[in-house]
Amino acid sequence: MQCKHVNYTGQCKREAVPGHTRCPIHAHKASENHEKRMYLLLNQKYRERHSQLAEHEELRSIREEVGIARMLLEERLNAINTEADLIASCSSINTLLLTIEKLTQSCFKLDQSVGNLLSKPVLLKVASDIVQIVLEEVVELPNHEAVVDRISERIIQTISEIEASK
Repeated sequence: MQCKHVNYTGQCKREAVPGHTRCPIHAHKASENHEKRMYLLLNQKYRERHSQLAEHEELRSIREEVGIARMLLEERLNAINTEADLIASCSSINTLLLTIEKLTQSCFKLDQSVGNLLSKPVLLKVASDIVQIVLEEVVELPNHEAVVDRISERIIQTISEIEASK
C-alpha cells in the first residue's frame, strides 16, 4: 500500500509500513508532528489543510496574505455606492488598511531577515557587473561603446524608476 502522506508536491510514493498508512519516514514524522502541533483541530478537513499549510515551503512569506487583504479592501471599497455606505464602512476600511500596513511591514522585515532585499549599492554593483559582462561579450562588434552606453543608461533608468515608484 502507498504511503498516505500528502504535502505540497503531492502524495508520497513510498510503500507504507505493514499495518500502517504511512512509510517509515512519514510514520515517525506524523507522530512527531502531532505531538508538536499547537492547535487541536477536531474537524478532519481543517486538520488536513493545517498540515498542508504548516509544511509549505513558502511559510516564511506573507505575500499571499497581503494580496488577500488588498483584495478584501478593494471589494469593500467597490461595494460602496452612497455616502451612507462610506460612513458605515469606515471602521472596516480602517481595520483593513491597518492590517495591510502591518502585513506589509512584516513582509518587509521577513524579506530583510532572510536576505531577499537588495540595498541600492548592491543593486548598482550588480548593474555595473552586468554592463561589464555585456562589454566583454560585444567588444568585437563595431561601435560597441555606443551600444554599451545605451545599455548602461537603460539599466540606470530602470533602477531610478524602481526607486521613484517606492
